[in-house]
Amino acid sequence: MGKLFWKFFFGFWLCLLIAAAGTGGVLYALKEREAPADLADGPRAQFTLEAMQTVLQGQGPDALKKLLERNTLRTGLPVPVYAVSQGGQDMLGREIPENIQAQIKRLPASSVDSPPDSAIALSKGLLVVKALDGSSWTLFIPKPSHRKPPAPRYGVPSLALCIALLASVLFAGGLAHWFSKPLNTLKLAFREAGRGRSGIRIGTTGGTGEIAELLQGFDHMAHEIETRVEQQQALLHDVSHELRSPLARLNLAVGLARQNPTQLETSLGRIESEAERLDLLIGELLNLSRLDVQQDESILQEHNVIELLLAVVDDAAFEAEQLGKGVQFSGDVPAWNAKCEPEVLQRAFDNIIRNAIRHTPTGTAVEVACAVDAVGGLGITIADQGSGVPPQLLDKLFNPFFKHGGQAGHGLGLAIARRAIERHGGQIVARNRQPSGMAFTVRLKPVRPSRV
Repeated sequence: MGKLFWKFFFGFWLCLLIAAAGTGGVLYALKEREAPADLADGPRAQFTLEAMQTVLQGQGPDALKKLLERNTLRTGLPVPVYAVSQGGQDMLGREIPENIQAQIKRLPASSVDSPPDSAIALSKGLLVVKALDGSSWTLFIPKPSHRKPPAPRYGVPSLALCIALLASVLFAGGLAHWFSKPLNTLKLAFREAGRGRSGIRIGTTGGTGEIAELLQGFDHMAHEIETRVEQQQALLHDVSHELRSPLARLNLAVGLARQNPTQLETSLGRIESEAERLDLLIGELLNLSRLDVQQDESILQEHNVIELLLAVVDDAAFEAEQLGKGVQFSGDVPAWNAKCEPEVLQRAFDNIIRNAIRHTPTGTAVEVACAVDAVGGLGITIADQGSGVPPQLLDKLFNPFFKHGGQAGHGLGLAIARRAIERHGGQIVARNRQPSGMAFTVRLKPVRPSRV
């Protein structure tokens, strides 16, 4: 058990003890407030006194004594009756409360000199009765606070206290274990993750609640970190591979120029081509890395996204025409304004449309359509009529440096487009068309946009 368990345990236990003490104190105060001070004066007490008066006047002190003894032995008399003689002695030899002794001493002489068979109720709960033999007896029933407590039954209070303490310990221990176990597991998991074990997972046993969500959140975080580290490692591997090829060709061109100066112009042309290829690759890598940086809200501009899309469509249609292909636009959305980075969003549309032009066969056209959905979001579909890709490769199309079927380029265009779309709160999905072709669907949510 760690320190966290004992912190929870003593915290819960202390709260239980304080709550029990506070509750007991309040109940005791309420009981004391409601408890009478001297003599019982309720209907039951008055009826009992009148019954004892009848016995005393009708059969005498001996009969009353026997009745009191018999009832005490049989039931314990939860409300005992005291019969005090003129000498201040109780009929059964019981101890008389001091405050009631003082009241009896202050009785007026008229009550003691009263005739036989008489009874004088000096106050509620205090009755002076004259017996047939001339003796005078004061009958009263003390209130609960003045009764002599019964003989203690040793072991019962201590047993109850022990049971209460044991129950509080078990309850506090159970709560402390329930709270501390997952937190200790989480602490150990963070420690292992800090040591570089990216594959560490906590897992849950189907529990619910905030603690289970916390553990699931750690697993999700660990999975995301592991995925990003793997992606970074794969990216470094792919970058090194992509850079190695043009650098090797540059070295080859330099070597040929040195060996055969007559072909210097040819070698310089190759060097220039490879330098441009490296410059283009490095530029795309920089664009990709910039999209991983947190977006600066201050550079966002209110812009018409449809206008950006149409500008790309016009440029792409001119280039596609030179290749014997076409670009067709359809949609009845005049404008859809949103706060965005216009250059980043326009470059994303350009990468997707140019990728479609590259794969659509000669004599066919790339179809670009846009529409606004029911919740105000903008949907853009860019479809070609190429051969498509196997279904299992659809998700990999957006991975950096992924190429299919020996396609040209570096394989960074769709990766840049995806991150640019996601940077603006949208998403992009690729799917195969029937009977042939590929379609990319871009959805932009109306996060800060306003339709015009």
